[in-house]
Amino acid sequence: MLLAKLKQKVKGDLVKVLSLTAIANLIKIGINLVTTKVVAVLIGPGGVALVGQFTNLITILTTTSTGGITNGTVRYVSEHKGNNESYNAYISASFSITLFFSFLSTIVLLLFAKSICLLLFSDLTYLSVIYVTAFTLFLYSFNSLLLSIINGKKLYNKYIFINLISSFTGFIFTLILVYFFRVYGALLALATYQSVVILITIRVIRRYHLFSIKDIRISFSKKSWIALFAYSLMAITGLIWPLINIVIRSALITEVSVDTAGVWEGMTRVSGFVLAIMGTAITTYFLPRFSEISDKTELQKEVLTGMKLVLTATFVITLLLYIFKSTIIQILFTDSFAAMKDIFLLQLSGDFFWVAKMILTVILVAKAMTKHYIILEVVFGLFYLILSVVFISVGLELKSVPLAHLIYNFLYFAVMIFVYRKMILKNKLFT
Repeated sequence: MLLAKLKQKVKGDLVKVLSLTAIANLIKIGINLVTTKVVAVLIGPGGVALVGQFTNLITILTTTSTGGITNGTVRYVSEHKGNNESYNAYISASFSITLFFSFLSTIVLLLFAKSICLLLFSDLTYLSVIYVTAFTLFLYSFNSLLLSIINGKKLYNKYIFINLISSFTGFIFTLILVYFFRVYGALLALATYQSVVILITIRVIRRYHLFSIKDIRISFSKKSWIALFAYSLMAITGLIWPLINIVIRSALITEVSVDTAGVWEGMTRVSGFVLAIMGTAITTYFLPRFSEISDKTELQKEVLTGMKLVLTATFVITLLLYIFKSTIIQILFTDSFAAMKDIFLLQLSGDFFWVAKMILTVILVAKAMTKHYIILEVVFGLFYLILSVVFISVGLELKSVPLAHLIYNFLYFAVMIFVYRKMILKNKLFT
């Protein structure tokens, strides 16, 4: 009887999160549809490729400026939200780490601004965007910390609402700046809009009394810092992915053409719709949920329920995207992106396995199984990079990276099934 009630509650919470994230992401997709179309029309495939390069830099800074502790904050807030002393210790330690690393990231960005600009864009035309990014970095980092606390407290509706506001703000910034300044405007929008959202986040926190921001102080609690730094190691490992994408995009530009790189970037934006919906649902629900589970049977039921619901939804979404691929290209892009039609099946198939393996890898993050996570991410990251470069060099051109994406995600998922059965379930963290 108790087990049945627990199972029903788990399904209810998961369906609620999936429903909320689905609605939120449908709105975000609508916003992104217009944004993508405007960007594609005004700056073309070449401009889209440059925006992709800068997006990867923003991803790197997102991690370095927070010390990579975002998931750790979610975990420990979820575990200790009922104990004020421990809760305050962890959110204060999170703030202190964020403050330190955002300052460090800003200094590094300012010192190496010219080198970074040359690496990304091959000239100094957009150097001022790098400087703007440096000076607004802390605002973005602090906003990320506040969102992690909200997520850890399982305030799903407020968490998703703030993310929606973030998307809408990005849409307004992009629309205005791209119209007036083309490529420069698109880059400037990416550099600034996230920082503005912190005003909305603080307003929501105070309006609904989610928690007291005054509880967040500078702290040097050794226990909290050590616990959170385990997540820093995992997050730093995650930096290989935007770096890998920069290398792959550069290879496409050099070996094939900048337009081909732009078409692939466009495909990853379509792919991003799937990953946004399912990825947000997984991190929003499963990360705090897996963090609080200590019973092996309960974990198995949660994973099984998640696999059924999440993968069914993923299959339906990817199938619809594939069926309507020609229409999607016409709506979102221009005739310059027509070649994208040939890589939909490869990319979306890879996305399906990406979602499947993420459900299992988030357990490693939730339980701070740092060594396992780092080894898997590094090995498969390098495998994906090498496979992509090899496929590009042998002349597969546009199909090279999506094919590598499919192979890498399928193999990663297969390995994660083994890790889940042989290592996670046998871990002493579970009874």
